[in-house]
Amino acid sequence: EIQSKEDLIEEVGRIYGVDNIKGKLPSLPMKPGSFDKTTREIRNKMISLGLNETLTYILVNDKEVRNYMVDEFEPLKLLAPMTEERNTLRNSILPSLLKVYEYNKARNIKDISIFEIGKGFYKKQEEFKEETKLASVMCGEYYLGLEKVAVDFYVIKGIVEEILDYLGYSGRYSFVTDKQIPKELHPGQTAVISVNNDVVGYIR
Repeated sequence: EIQSKEDLIEEVGRIYGVDNIKGKLPSLPMKPGSFDKTTREIRNKMISLGLNETLTYILVNDKEVRNYMVDEFEPLKLLAPMTEERNTLRNSILPSLLKVYEYNKARNIKDISIFEIGKGFYKKQEEFKEETKLASVMCGEYYLGLEKVAVDFYVIKGIVEEILDYLGYSGRYSFVTDKQIPKELHPGQTAVISVNNDVVGYIR
């Protein structure tokens, strides 16, 4: 007795033979993905330039959350942190990245080329914000192609230029020294990275 479409399908399969029925994928309307590939592309580019990616905690101590920042903002502090050492969402990646550098340096690792790309969080004018940021720390020697060279300002500047050119900003950026910089950076050895006259970072 056939009471539903499933019963009919079962009968057709039994008589015609399940092995004789060809499979067909359902036709569904396709929607464009919302995933931003830029972060992944920057990560892959940094790795191709010979830097090693590191991942650090997004939680930092509230005493260091303003380090390497110029803009005024309200830090986002946890109401019930598990430890006071990690009680605030980071804004800058650099404080955590420098701890990775210090850890390696304490173990006599002199050639360090590391980077991290991740989120920074803050509150400004009653709005909660999050921004994707890129930071890098380099010292010692660095492989530039097959040649090993000492890391200096110009090596790091070259990496910044590679990334900006790769992102399509060729001819639209400059390195200037006449603007305000974070207090932790030496004014005579630091340049502001300016894209279309907007400050997007610092290089030292």
